[in-house]
Amino acid sequence: MFKILKDLLIAGGVTAVSGFVIHYFALPAWSFLSAGLWWYIFGLIAIFVATLILCFAIDDDESIHVVISLLVLGVYTVVFIVCGIASSKMCNAHKLHDIAQVTVKDYKADDDSSDFKDLTVIENQENIPLVDMDTAITLGDKKIAGIPHASWYDVDNEYNLIQYRGEYYRLSTIDYADDFFKWNKAQYDGVPGYVLVPVTPENGIVTQEAILVTLEQPIIYTPNAYWSKDLRRHLRNQYPSYIFDRSFMEIDEEGTPYWVTGVMTPTAGLFGGKVVNSFILTNAQTGASEEYAVENAPEWIDHIYSLDYLMDVAYWHYGYGNGYLNNTFGQANVLRTSYFHRNTRQQAESNSGGDSEAKKFAHFYGYSSIVDKDGEICFYTGLTAANKAESNLGWLVIDTSTGKMTQYNLVGAEESSAQGAVEQLVQEKGFQATFPLPVNIAGEPSYLMCLKGKAGLVQSYAICSMYNYSIAVEAETLPKAIAKYQAKLTGTEEPEMTGTVTTVPVGDVQTGSGKISEIYTAELNGTTQFYYVINGELYRSAITVDERQILLNKGESISFEYYVSGDIRVITKIV
Repeated sequence: MFKILKDLLIAGGVTAVSGFVIHYFALPAWSFLSAGLWWYIFGLIAIFVATLILCFAIDDDESIHVVISLLVLGVYTVVFIVCGIASSKMCNAHKLHDIAQVTVKDYKADDDSSDFKDLTVIENQENIPLVDMDTAITLGDKKIAGIPHASWYDVDNEYNLIQYRGEYYRLSTIDYADDFFKWNKAQYDGVPGYVLVPVTPENGIVTQEAILVTLEQPIIYTPNAYWSKDLRRHLRNQYPSYIFDRSFMEIDEEGTPYWVTGVMTPTAGLFGGKVVNSFILTNAQTGASEEYAVENAPEWIDHIYSLDYLMDVAYWHYGYGNGYLNNTFGQANVLRTSYFHRNTRQQAESNSGGDSEAKKFAHFYGYSSIVDKDGEICFYTGLTAANKAESNLGWLVIDTSTGKMTQYNLVGAEESSAQGAVEQLVQEKGFQATFPLPVNIAGEPSYLMCLKGKAGLVQSYAICSMYNYSIAVEAETLPKAIAKYQAKLTGTEEPEMTGTVTTVPVGDVQTGSGKISEIYTAELNGTTQFYYVINGELYRSAITVDERQILLNKGESISFEYYVSGDIRVITKIV
């Protein structure tokens, strides 16, 4: 009996010590809705049983204790497996599909509710985030080289798009280098600040400069810190039972840095289908935290949901509508976002040779950050049929602060095809196109891209039609690219430029109406054009202005908006 008690105490002691060490580093949530806690308990039972087996001299008197321990482990494992299956995507496909509430719209270029700016108005260019994440990383890495003890720190590659004091920037935190000894030196100084990269053009050109913001009070709590200053450990000490999403940095209007961390709640089975209904705001300097419901978030927060979470929810919505197996085999009515369909970037970066498919898309992120008509920041990604990737069926716009998803139906060129089309314009220079931004130019749904050289900096700007990616232009400034693109769409001569600002190639927009006395059609730059004789004047209108034009006949009356270009009047909107 004494030996049995001794062996049980040894097994218990080893398990307790192991449990403390594992918990300190793994930081499982103390909630049975967390799979992490289930794994943690499984590990403790397994350690206890293994220690007993090593300690016990197995004989008729003592083997019963090992048998009981193995039985407990077996029962626990069976329960864990059953809960895992009940929480799986296979068993909860329809629940996962219903998590996202998607508003579906048919995209119309002249729709005032459209989320995309009409770039024919030069003043609207301040809301176009042209600097992509790759460029921001390049600029940020150069900036950090100038701070004291630069080798102690790294710049995180998140670079979320934010609005700060009325301007748009990509924000990244400076963090400790992933090295314990460097952190041990740097911890007394703390993290000096963060990096802001302006993303919108000035006079048609992005500045391509990074701003190093140094703080009077350094940042103390970060993901790369150790011991009590590790952000995730700090949050776990404050909220022991919470299941956390990823943390990312935001700044308020005074420039104070905060960590935003989503709180996840399972909705499918015991621990599947996690959704974010609240979040924790943690002051990166003081460590003070406060929980908010999503609907009560401070106005200055632009990102409540992480990219991975939102794209997972979108994947479930478009993949599981007809069940789990259909997502893999039949794929009836299954759509894929560009984020997942071309998510080969990591493969490409690890592929050192050859012209593989992965390497072809090395600069293809599958999403971009955009600004909608209300100035709100959103993620954008294309929507493609699961078995056909040559064209998009529309695009998905997700508000990063509310999680609201809007699907715009529009059949057009797939993003990588548009990138390839504009890269062909400058193939002798070897420029690479950024992931396209969806824009509306003179009523034509279009892709806007920057072209970058080998150093990763923007060299020029390109625009490509969504309907026909053979209609593509490139220029050294954004206004010039817009002017060239408008000229190519309308078949007019390229306008003269004054400095870096476009001299608008047409007259002011006017309204008109009348009866159609003659109708003619022709192809111009790959786009069907309608020519109308109305009140003795000749008007031209592209099919992209309004597809209902194919139903118009001689003798019908129409109202429209137009501008004068040379000897012809170009219709921009049919009322």
